Amino acid sequence: MCVLCSLTYELDLHNMSLLFAFELLLLLLALPHLFCASNSTQTPLDRQAEALPQWKSSLNNWSNDGLDSWTKASNPCDWDGVACSNDVLPRGRDQGDDALVVFNISLVGFALVGTLDRLHFPNLAHLVYLDLSGNILQGSIPSSIGALAQLSHLDLCCSILRGSIPPSIGALSKLTHLDLSNNELNGSIPTSLGNRTKLTSIYLF
Repeated sequence: MCVLCSLTYELDLHNMSLLFAFELLLLLLALPHLFCASNSTQTPLDRQAEALPQWKSSLNNWSNDGLDSWTKASNPCDWDGVACSNDVLPRGRDQGDDALVVFNISLVGFALVGTLDRLHFPNLAHLVYLDLSGNILQGSIPSSIGALAQLSHLDLCCSILRGSIPPSIGALSKLTHLDLSNNELNGSIPTSLGNRTKLTSIYLF
C-alpha cells in the first residue's frame, strides 16, 4: 500500500513538473509579443521624450541648468528650446494627438558641455530643424545623425567637435542648410554631400 502511495506521489510530482515547464514555455513564447505590443503603443513623441532627457543626463551637470524643464513628468512640447508640430506626420483619420512630434530643437548658446554620443538620433527621426550652435560640444559627430531623414536645417557651429564629417550626413536628402564651421573637424568632405541638390547654404570648416 505504501509503495502504491509512493508511486502515486512521484507521478503527481512528475506531472506538476511537466505542467510547470509547459507554462514556463508558454510564458517565454509570449514575452516577445508582449514586448512588441507595449512598444507599438508608443507614439513618436514618447520616443522623443525618452531620447532628450537621456542626452541631458550625459551632459556636464552645471551646464544643463538651461534644460531644467526637460523632465519625464512634463510634456516635451513645453520644454525650453523645443517646438512641436502636428503637420510633420501624415495625419490618420483617428490619429489625433498621436500626430504631434518634436520638429524643432534650438539650443543656441546654452553653454552645454558634453558630447553627442548619447543623443539617440533614430528616436528623433521627425526633426526638421536642429541648431546646437554656440555650445561646448566635444567628441565626434555620430554617424547615426543620418537617421534624421526629415532634417532640413542642421547647425553644429562653434563648438569643439573633432574628427571627420560622417558620410551619413550626405544621406539627409531634405537638407537645405548645413553649418559645421568653427569646430576642429578634419579629413575630407564626404562625396555624398555632392548629391544634396537642395543645399542652399553650407559651411564646413
